[in-house]
Amino acid sequence: MHLKRFVVAILFLSSVTFIIVWQHYPTSQRLKIKNKREKSEKRPTPEETSNSQSNENQHVEQVGKRKVQNSTRSRPHILFIVADDMGWHDVGYHGSEIHTPQLDKLAREGLILNRSYVHPSCSPTRSAFLSGRLPYRIGMQRRVIPFDRSYGLPLNVTTIAQQLKSAGYSTHIVGKWHQGFCNVAYTPTERGFDTHFGFYVGSEHYFTHKVSQKLKDGRMVDGFDFRNNSKVVWNMKDVYSTHAFADETKRIVSQHNSGKPLFIYLPFQAVHGPLEVPRQYLKQYGNILDRDRRVYAGMMTAMDTAIGKVIAAFKTRNFWENTLTVFTTDNGGHNRRGANNYPLRGIKGSVWEGGTRGAAFVHGTMLHNAGQVSNELIHDVDWYPTFMEAAGMKSIESEIDGISMWKMLSQGERSRRQEIVYRIDNTSPIGMASIRINQWKLIASGDSKIPWWLSISGDNAVVLSEKDVREEPPRVNVAYLFDVDADPTERINLARERRDILEMMKARLAQLMPSYVDPLYNLHGRTTKCDPANFGGVWSPGWC
Repeated sequence: MHLKRFVVAILFLSSVTFIIVWQHYPTSQRLKIKNKREKSEKRPTPEETSNSQSNENQHVEQVGKRKVQNSTRSRPHILFIVADDMGWHDVGYHGSEIHTPQLDKLAREGLILNRSYVHPSCSPTRSAFLSGRLPYRIGMQRRVIPFDRSYGLPLNVTTIAQQLKSAGYSTHIVGKWHQGFCNVAYTPTERGFDTHFGFYVGSEHYFTHKVSQKLKDGRMVDGFDFRNNSKVVWNMKDVYSTHAFADETKRIVSQHNSGKPLFIYLPFQAVHGPLEVPRQYLKQYGNILDRDRRVYAGMMTAMDTAIGKVIAAFKTRNFWENTLTVFTTDNGGHNRRGANNYPLRGIKGSVWEGGTRGAAFVHGTMLHNAGQVSNELIHDVDWYPTFMEAAGMKSIESEIDGISMWKMLSQGERSRRQEIVYRIDNTSPIGMASIRINQWKLIASGDSKIPWWLSISGDNAVVLSEKDVREEPPRVNVAYLFDVDADPTERINLARERRDILEMMKARLAQLMPSYVDPLYNLHGRTTKCDPANFGGVWSPGWC
């Protein structure tokens, strides 16, 4: 008992002594000791342990004079959604009669990109997305890649998927490729994507996943085109592709390792022809008398519903708050396939605004001006460096044509882009060239492809009045100059009145020509080696 009291007394005196000494100890020294103890006693979370074991999931970013740990949590997941052949007037937030509630909600919560430009057709735009290079500089400017020509996105090009994969991202493509398939080296899983679920070519049927083409020798051939990576997926017959792509994207998200950032490139088949949609999406459009427009509207709503399911999957995994989502079309809509670009002039395949000014928006908690409309210039090549900067990667703008828009999106800065190259192709029938500098747009030699403004009625092929147009329809070798800020519908040709601007624009076009590369389309003739009969009835690599 005496021993116990003695020990208690000693402990009491020791505590009192420590308190007295501690109170007289210098404050700075006390803080150092406290911080050292807390640091040594803190146990890392499982996520921190995982991150510390994997250098590829960490990035140290220098901010001023201090270092900030930019872990996987701060690198956004990136969801890049591309609609195919969607018109300017085909989304609800642009006043369309088509119901797109999911897209409308995302657009209004995010930043609507009112001056987002793409190229006139599919393959050139997709090459720009994937490479950050202007198509005319890499030979990708001439039309879409045909099924029977042996080329694709040049193999010396590093894709955005390869870049993000090197930074630790999981990379997936779900949907349409259309960047070449004659050799397996051109296919997605050889170009930086961990997985590909979708198809290689274009214009296939949504339910059968077959496409018919006429070969060089005149034969019409059918081929199946649907794959999971390199494996043909035969059991997709009768499954609507829009539904299939949503389900696969949901599966990827549900099984994703949360310790890695995620990049999903989701290029839908919709709303490209042929016009096909499950009947359930047609019921709400009985008021649209034009059959093509009615089916097209159903296809848009089906895609909108699919996007809603994808977003729900991100939210279920608690990924959504850290997801940067971009939605854009690949080019303007085709008026003869149900689409509507009104009030813009022209259609898919043309350099008029209706063919190149794409409906687009960006969404994410990291945006500075969310809930607004941006009139800043952005081009399809710009997404490549923008995604890289968002991921905390080193800039490579000196090696590509794209300009990062990340500071514009995340900090509200002005766009650094002042120039748009719509197209440069010396080998097209009329030698097409068109550029924009600030508000000025030059069409150097006219564009005869559907130069009209089409109505917004059910019969969307009705031509509106052109009584306020100063010129006859475009002619070959006639230059057109527009102030597209003041005249976005391209009705007033100022080429005669503003010769100074016209000459300045032509001089700039001449400066761009030394970097021109002849189209790969012209360098690779047609062949019958691609015949699906040689590959078990499937459009397949192995013939170049």
